[in-house]
Amino acid sequence: MVKFNTICRSGQERSTNADITKVYRNPNPKVHPLAHAREYQRALVATKVEKIYAQPFLGALNGHSDGVSCIEACRFNLSKLVSGSYDGEIRIWDIPSRRTLVQLNAHQQMVKGVSFSRDGMRVVSSGEDKTINLYDFPQLLEQSNNTFQEPLMRYLSKGTLGNVDHNYQLSQFATAGQVVQVWDYERPKPIMKFQWGVDSVSCVKYSPADSNLICGTSMDRCVILYDVRAESAIHKVAMLNKSQCLAWNPIEPLNIVIGNDDSNCYTYDIRKIEQPTMIHKDHISAVMSVAFSSSGREFVSGSFDRTIRIFPFNKGYSREVYHGQRMQQVNSVSFSADAQFVYSGSNDMNIRIWKVNASQKVGTINQREVNATNYRQALKEKFKYNPEIKRIAKHRHLPKYLMNKKKQRQEMKESKNRKQRNAELNNPGQYEAPKPEKQQRVEQFIQ
Repeated sequence: MVKFNTICRSGQERSTNADITKVYRNPNPKVHPLAHAREYQRALVATKVEKIYAQPFLGALNGHSDGVSCIEACRFNLSKLVSGSYDGEIRIWDIPSRRTLVQLNAHQQMVKGVSFSRDGMRVVSSGEDKTINLYDFPQLLEQSNNTFQEPLMRYLSKGTLGNVDHNYQLSQFATAGQVVQVWDYERPKPIMKFQWGVDSVSCVKYSPADSNLICGTSMDRCVILYDVRAESAIHKVAMLNKSQCLAWNPIEPLNIVIGNDDSNCYTYDIRKIEQPTMIHKDHISAVMSVAFSSSGREFVSGSFDRTIRIFPFNKGYSREVYHGQRMQQVNSVSFSADAQFVYSGSNDMNIRIWKVNASQKVGTINQREVNATNYRQALKEKFKYNPEIKRIAKHRHLPKYLMNKKKQRQEMKESKNRKQRNAELNNPGQYEAPKPEKQQRVEQFIQ
């Protein structure tokens, strides 16, 4: 007969007060007949607690003396942000301390766009004064007290300029304006020009996967694809309304999101650009800016209706909506490089910092909190289609003017559908079947 000696300690014999006594449970479902009801109650409480502790606004960056026209977050430094304003001023911010590191009087008129190089060593800006400035980013941080730092290169354009976007792989950048121009660091004049039609281009963006592909939105309601290798435009889609902005999906670079004046965002697949693959609705005014997260699963949009919304890339409606009592028209939005925060610049001269997940705790989190959060998230995912939990999770508080406008648009939509149905019933055979909404938004496709 073999004898084993074991160590057995009671709950009172703990080494420290912080020790937790391990509890043994029987996983047999027959022993827990009320497990489903208990999990539902926990999911309901977790959903309510999430709404109670939802505090998305973290702080504001103050210092601009005019409206913020553009912002860009550094891809390789989580704490740095560059912004431009209507008075031609460019500021570089330190996000943790919320203070200005560099203040530059870069342009005589409005700053139209700012962009970082892929390695984060260069910053390029374009202005309404037809000038483009190229700065060395580390040098700017070293000489932060000098407000009149000379750029490494200054380029002069013959025509008006729009935004600017840096190439992901080469030492080149593209500018919008009367014509789309491609510039090189070492050349004072553009190395390439693109023009299709007579109206100017408002926004251009390089593809993150193909350095020779540029997408732009023009003032004649068109979305245009340019091929740098062929030195020509390859596709053109005319929409019903003008598009203000666009963004490429960094993980699925075949997809682009267009922000339109009809208050919707449209996802296009460049392999089949004849019609959008997804329509993202919720805004009530023109979309002024869009930006993708580094994960490619979500994008943020800023609108003339003074709100910003976060959309899943494959859903038609927004997941979150943020607004402020004093926040005005949102001109530019950007994701942080770690996809945890959203920055928005508006006409009230402020840059606001928001959390991507409104109820997420900011700071150090121990493992017990992580496990509890994951458990609550799993419960909410399990019961997300329950009517009560779905209603609570979906609810968002909106200002009165937004609610009134949303109600008015819903009444207009119902009236239009009712009129269409009555016309079809009273005049059989004279009306064709209505086109899908995705086809209605595109007026013409030119290849």
